Order: sequence, then structure tokens, then C-alpha cells
Amino acid sequence: MASVQIKNTYGDKSDSEVFDAAKQAIVNAGYEVWKTRDLAKLVLGTGKENGQEVRLNVVVSMVDGSATISAEGDDLDETALNPVVEKVHAEMVKLLA
Repeated sequence: MASVQIKNTYGDKSDSEVFDAAKQAIVNAGYEVWKTRDLAKLVLGTGKENGQEVRLNVVVSMVDGSATISAEGDDLDETALNPVVEKVHAEMVKLLA
């Protein structure tokens, strides 16, 4: 099982704005939000990449509004997972512009 993770900040956006964007960014990137944890500012997603299951997590910091985007898959390597986190990040950038 491989996993990748990136952490980004989104300017002067509040943690609530980043959390709302994370929920939409997963959908816009072509995946499904299957659970959110509002108190923890956590969004869990799932979907398929290269025909294999991928699991996504976006955790938003309540301190600085940054977000850590993670992707993992049992049958995927880091090369296949890197574009997943980049797609979600790109959607968040668009939503928070």
C-alpha cells in the first residue's frame, strides 16, 4: 500500500473557507466525499484511479487554514497517487481564488 501527502496554504482564507473548498474540490476532481468531520475539519473521499480504489483525506488546520491532502491505495504506487493529490489541490486553488 502506498500513500502520498502534500501540505499547502491558501493565502488569507479562513479554516472554514478552506474546509468548504475541500469538500467541493474532492467532487470537482472526480471523486466522492463519503464522510466529513466538521469539528476536526476533515474530509474523507474515495474513488477510482487507474481502475483501482483510492482513498483521500483532506485535513484543514484550524490554526493557519492550511490543508494536508493525502491519498492512498492498496494497489497503487506513489506515481499513480501523486496526480490524485495534485488534482484535489488544483481544484482547491480554483475554489479559493
